[in-house]
Amino acid sequence: MKRFVAMMLAMLGFYAADVHAQDKLTTVRVGILKMAALTDPYIAQQLGIFKKYGLDVQMVEFNAGGEAVAAGQGGSIDIFLAIPGTVMVADERGFDMVAIFQNEIAKPAPPDSGSLQVRVNSPIQSLQDLRGKKVVVSSLHSQNAVSLQTLIKQKGIKLEEITWLEIPFPAQADVLRSGQVDAVATVDPYTTQLLTSGVGRVIAWYYVDFLPKQPLGAWFAKRSYVQKNPDVIANFNKAIKEAMDHMNEDADRARAEVVAFTGLNPELVKNMPMIGWDYHVSMKRWQEVVDMMVASGEMTKPHKAEEFMAPQIQPYIVAE
Repeated sequence: MKRFVAMMLAMLGFYAADVHAQDKLTTVRVGILKMAALTDPYIAQQLGIFKKYGLDVQMVEFNAGGEAVAAGQGGSIDIFLAIPGTVMVADERGFDMVAIFQNEIAKPAPPDSGSLQVRVNSPIQSLQDLRGKKVVVSSLHSQNAVSLQTLIKQKGIKLEEITWLEIPFPAQADVLRSGQVDAVATVDPYTTQLLTSGVGRVIAWYYVDFLPKQPLGAWFAKRSYVQKNPDVIANFNKAIKEAMDHMNEDADRARAEVVAFTGLNPELVKNMPMIGWDYHVSMKRWQEVVDMMVASGEMTKPHKAEEFMAPQIQPYIVAE
């Protein structure tokens, strides 16, 4: 009887310890997109990495980065992933977001995540053939759109010669397939999905062709949240870094985890270029994105890249 009581007390002790450990977790609402590049927070959650760093992460899914930016500003989420240029524009217009950690960069050479695709049987062969055509971007004022538009202007084409449409990434394949538009500026997994399905054909790798290795994804939070929760931000960064290292260690494992997160066909993901997960921050590349957004007219005055960064990102800046 004494032994039984001792066992029960021990079990209750372990249970109490577990509850106590759970009580110590800090709840963090994190905005994500259902994209291959966002597999790392999924893995951080699945492998218990967030909990290891004291975080109870609740993921909230959005269709576009702009939606996440608005939700972050409104306070319905604490941390979110967005392409940096989009947040820079929002900040200049009165938002107050800062980058806390870099998630992804463009490749140094194609193939890459970001592609401009036409239908496989389209007569369009180059950017010059886009005059008078309908081109889709995920957001008209995003870094995604500006990178493509800057590349197009370099080819001597006036932006007014093209009809620009705004459609979220997940819906782009359908409008291209149906012939409602002539070209779509998309990202993986949709880049690979269009190519392997026989629907799309690449006429430009708009990130790489204009600015190789530019930052494509970063984690942001309101400046006030960062100031009030410095330890949460630091621990979030550590967790994402560990998840990214896990993904980069084994390409086959990373592809399997992309499949688990996105629900995509494994055969499709097998042909997908590996995502450029990289937390090493190049201030030169970030500044080039700032300058691009200013030159495009999306931002009204010059800025320094560090204006858009939290102190917690500083340890990850690399010398060049």
